[in-house]
Amino acid sequence: MPINNRELMKAISIVSDNANVRVCVKQSGKGAMVCGAICLAGGLLLGPPGLAIGGTVGGLTAYKMSSGTFRPIGEILMNDLTERQQEQLVQHVQAAVADVGVSDLALLIPLLARNADIQTAVLRTVTSFVTNELRLQIID
Repeated sequence: MPINNRELMKAISIVSDNANVRVCVKQSGKGAMVCGAICLAGGLLLGPPGLAIGGTVGGLTAYKMSSGTFRPIGEILMNDLTERQQEQLVQHVQAAVADVGVSDLALLIPLLARNADIQTAVLRTVTSFVTNELRLQIID
């Protein structure tokens, strides 16, 4: 019996969200550089008190710049992947689960909710896919 790819994507997203896996959508280094630059400017202008003020202002600026750039993998999988990327991910997950011993893919979705071995295999596959294919950095 063929498995519904959309349902499998939902199950993969739920497993990823339950594991609290998030990715950095944008560079975190940019925020660190802004924070450091403002801290340096404050130190040069006002001395030691300027370091404290610059660090605070730089940290707040970096926070504002990076808010919304760390997103759960489940959200990215369901909303940002193209149809082709979703099909690739489903194929990767099916191959990984075949190694674990699931022969009937129709049983995969219920097993995802209960079987820790299958969840681990799916999480490994998803993190590998996100890192290698989507070129996103995982932070959790």
